[in-house]
Parts: sequence; structure tokens; C-alpha cells
Amino acid sequence: MISIETCKKLCTSQFYVGKRDWVKGTCKIKDGEECLHCFDSKSPENEVKAKDKLFEKIKLYLKNYLQLDNVTFLFGTGSTFYLNTNGIGAFPKDIENAVDGSDHSELFWKLMQNYKFNSLDGNATQMDETRNVPRWDDDHKEIIVPFEDFLNYLYCIKNYYESVSNLEDSENKIKNITSLIKFLKQELFKLCNIDGDPVFHKYFLKSLLTRPVNLKRANIFTTNYDLAFENAYDELGISYIDGFSGFHHRYFRPEVFEYDYFYPGSKTEGSVRKIERVVKYFKLHGSLTWVREKKSANNLYGLRERTCEYIQSNPDQAGDIMIYPTSLKKGYTLDFPYSELFRQFAQSITNQQSVLITVGYSFFDEHINDIIYQALAIPSFTLIIIAKRGINNNRPDSPLKRLFELGDSRVIILQGDFLGCFENFAEHIMPDFNEYEVRERVSEIMNKLHADSGSIQETEKLEQEPIKESLPASILVDKTQDDTEPAATTIQEEDAPF
Repeated sequence: MISIETCKKLCTSQFYVGKRDWVKGTCKIKDGEECLHCFDSKSPENEVKAKDKLFEKIKLYLKNYLQLDNVTFLFGTGSTFYLNTNGIGAFPKDIENAVDGSDHSELFWKLMQNYKFNSLDGNATQMDETRNVPRWDDDHKEIIVPFEDFLNYLYCIKNYYESVSNLEDSENKIKNITSLIKFLKQELFKLCNIDGDPVFHKYFLKSLLTRPVNLKRANIFTTNYDLAFENAYDELGISYIDGFSGFHHRYFRPEVFEYDYFYPGSKTEGSVRKIERVVKYFKLHGSLTWVREKKSANNLYGLRERTCEYIQSNPDQAGDIMIYPTSLKKGYTLDFPYSELFRQFAQSITNQQSVLITVGYSFFDEHINDIIYQALAIPSFTLIIIAKRGINNNRPDSPLKRLFELGDSRVIILQGDFLGCFENFAEHIMPDFNEYEVRERVSEIMNKLHADSGSIQETEKLEQEPIKESLPASILVDKTQDDTEPAATTIQEEDAPF
């Protein structure tokens, strides 16, 4: 049973199925709003039992979706905050400080001041009178321009001077801007090259790999550049298919995404079986270890994967790393290898009976959102969102709020410091199939043991009740519909959003 402290954290979180909050549905509320603080009473045991039952119901609900054949995860910056990483939704202060101590400072501030900032919420920003740039009004005081946007801005200027060669001193300007771009990439490499133990990534992977091996491989997509997942794979001995082939020389070959691992078939059986502990892994925005190289017979696409150690010992290589340089993304996604990565993402979530689980993803990448909206037009698609702020973020144009306002019960949102936190999701909420198989067997034995007397203990009821009422349509088709079920059973194609 979960502790009182965990129950209190659960009470401050939300589990929305459509617009219905399961957590609030179990709370004692005064006048429809005010919480009665049940756990502060002298006898909170009944409330703890109620919250424990809710917690188990949520885990079983998620387990049922993970039993689908087409399971895809999308990880954003919020999944690595526990490793002390910095998001690049604004311009990182560490990189700004590095620029100030370099020869690029004058050019950087000139271009930053010329950058066309979007309209801002005055309550959330303040003007830096010294630098003449707007900053977020928080502890970090970062310039509000996203790093990727500013990098894209530099590429646009560089491309302009390359296309108009008759301008005065254009060659020198191209050289200076190219040098600034390399410098920013080198500093980004230092910022994102994390050394911490990816302990919660390992918790997540251990639970994920308990899915039955007869199901399709789970797809893990990430917009992060860091190597948190790669480090976790290596420590756990997990094989991953990431589009690269080779050992000492690893080159990008998109056909590798279609490969899989199997044990050799027996001559007598004439069949093969899947190797366990394998995932498919896609880095949508590139990686700290991807570098451009000259195309050759062995490297048809001019993209090579290096080790972090190699790039650290060859700092110039960090300036050539392949990272996604823009959030003006729709045009850029046509470029290779991003076109192939986004094709894989679209394909993985637009199959029938697919579920996409986003973790720490902000929903501010339009190119990714477009693919998700396209998938929502498929009645059997389900979107599960795990985000700490969720619909409570400060942006009035938040796509998350738009998704919530749809009232579509295929859109499930876990938010708050407990349910919306990746660390808690990985360690406590992510279902472990081995655990449930044992518990279901015990429950079955106890039911048989008490069959004659007709007595079924409350613990068995807890195991059985949530399973049927929350099964997705692909697992349980013929059932009575209610508003706690995934909407794959209720939504009509003409009602699909977007």
C-alpha cells in the first residue's frame, strides 16, 4: 500500500481522461471546490485505501495500453531534468556566458539584438536594458529566444550571404557566422554531454522490457540530443536499433530500422523466435555524436556516429555535430536524415490500434504536433501525455490546453508533481508485467480456494475490478461503454479533431 505522503502527492496531481479527473473523483470536496485535507485527520486509513486503489487502477489502465501491439514513446527535455540538464526552450545562460568570454561576443549580441522576438506576456518577461533583449522573469533570466530558433536564424543569414556573392565583404561575413555557429554547437555539446547516472531511464526500460515478447518492439523517440538513453542501454545490456550499422565505423543506413534480432531457428522446428531486451530508438532532432562526413561507397548518406570520447578529444568535431537547427521545422524536415526519422515517427503512430505516450514533451514543436494531430483522426489512436505542468503552463496558446479542451477521452493527461513527473512515472507508475502476472496468478488461486464458500477477499477485488472497465477496444471489444474507458470505443470518425 502506498504511504500517506505519496497519497498527498497524488491528491495534488491530475489524471484526466478527456476532461474527467479521476483523482478529483475520489476526493472529498467542500462546496464543489475546497479540498477537505482528508489525510490530516486522525484516522486517514480509509482515504489511504481509496487512493491506493486509485493508484492501482491507474497503473492497470496504463498496462492495458502497453499490451497493444503498436506502442510508441516520445521523450522531451522534461525527462532529463533530474540529470541537471538545461532545456533549450530559451537561450541557455551557460552558453551566453561562454559567448561573452569569447571572440564571438560582438557579432553574437549584434545578431541577437536584430532578432525579431515574438510578442510576449509582460508578466512573464522583463527587458534587459543593458543588452536590449527580453529575458524570462525567473531565477535563470535566460534570453527568451529558443536556442534552435536562433541557430536557424544564423543559418538563414549565412545562406543569404552565400546566395548573394556580390555584397561587400560577404565572404568574410560568411566566415564569421560559420565560426559562430560552430562555437555555439561546441558549447551545446558541453552543456548536453551529461555524466550523471540515468537511473530513472533504467527503471523505465526495465519495466518496458517486461512486455510480452510476442508483441512488436516498442518504439522510443526523443527530441533530446543527450546520451541518457544510450548510457542506460549500455548499462542494462539492451540492444537498440537506431538506424546506424557497423562497429568501428558506424554509418547511417535507414534500412536498418526495418531489421530485428532473432535466435537461430532449430532445424527440427523450422522457426525462429525474437531475442528479448531489444528496442527501436529514434533521435528526431539529431545527437551529440552524429557528425557529417564526405559521402562514400560505405557512407552513402554522409552521416557517421562517433563516440563522446572522440568528440571530446577532437573539439573541432563538436562544431560539426548533427543537431536539429530550427523550430521553423516544416521545411527543414524534408532534409535527410530528418525526413526519414519523421517518416518513421508518422508510420509508428498511424497504424491501427496505436498508442503514443509523451513524457516531458512540451508540444511546442509544430512539425511533431502535425503528425500527432494526423494520428488523432484515426478512431483507434490513443494519446497519453505525461507532463508536470500539463495544461497549467503559462502559455495562452498552449497546444496541450487545446487538446484538453477537445474533451476527447482518447486524450489522457497525467500532470502534477507526482503523476506528471518522469522520475515517479519510471519508478512507481510504469507497469511491470512480471509483477502483474504473479499477482493475477495469486488472485486466480485465491478465487479457486474460496470458490465453495463464495468468499472473495477485498484484495482480489482490487486486482480484478479495474481491469475490465478500462481495457482498450483492441483488447476488450464487446463491453458496456462509460466515460472511464478509452474513447477508441466511443468516438466516431466524423468527430475526429483537426
